[in-house]
Amino acid sequence: MNISNIVAGICSLLFFMIGADKFLMFLEPPCSIMDQISPMVWKGLGVLQVLGGILIWLPNFRRPVAGFFFCFMMFFTFYHITSGTYDIGGAVFMAVLLALLFWNPSFIRGKQKSV
Repeated sequence: MNISNIVAGICSLLFFMIGADKFLMFLEPPCSIMDQISPMVWKGLGVLQVLGGILIWLPNFRRPVAGFFFCFMMFFTFYHITSGTYDIGGAVFMAVLLALLFWNPSFIRGKQKSV
């Protein structure tokens, strides 16, 4: 198993967790901007995150998913900061992991298969 799959697995688990939380509200404390976003959009974000948790496992989609959600996480990180809230630790951590998947440096690719 290479490091890229491990990082994708961690991201996938986090996507499922934060996506499911949009419906089940099990994370404490709840997201501080939840009341500023319409319930329909909030649930749409949850569906998008769960979908990201699935698509990140498909090799053809991994890089575009990582790039999209890196931007997604950075947008909401800045949204939190401009709203005066700072519960951004998970989003920043995930943005770093997604940036690694998007960039895919040699240490994360693992050994190259010789042809």
